[in-house]
Amino acid sequence: MEEFNWMEMMEKMQEIRLFSSLHIRGKRHGATSPQEVDILSRMMLSEEPLTPLGLTAITGLSKSAVSRLIESLEQKQFLVKEYSKEDKRSYTLHITGKGDQELQQAYQHYLQPIYKLRRTLGEERFQSLLAQIKEANQMLQNKEGIK
Repeated sequence: MEEFNWMEMMEKMQEIRLFSSLHIRGKRHGATSPQEVDILSRMMLSEEPLTPLGLTAITGLSKSAVSRLIESLEQKQFLVKEYSKEDKRSYTLHITGKGDQELQQAYQHYLQPIYKLRRTLGEERFQSLLAQIKEANQMLQNKEGIK
């Protein structure tokens, strides 16, 4: 049976949280939040239009959190909803020109710490770190299961 040392694990959890906090820079004045940038980025990178349910699945956020983010982005005119002709309740999300412009500005702000990390670690170590983070995310999302 595995020995549980909760103090050691809390120290490790704090390191993970610090890493996450350090790479998310503060919100730009009057602009999108890190979560809004994440939603817009996922929409931009998706090969097909996303639905709120699709965003919930890929972000790990609750339905209500995704709904609030969509509402905020729609109010800022960064995205629009395109309702289905068959089911008027269903819709896909699309980035507007204003949303695309905001995303380009946000990238410069939010990604500076990641680019710094890449320069500091070097390409090989940076890619290794990302591969390990991706693997851990998959395990925690029960895609591979944790043993």
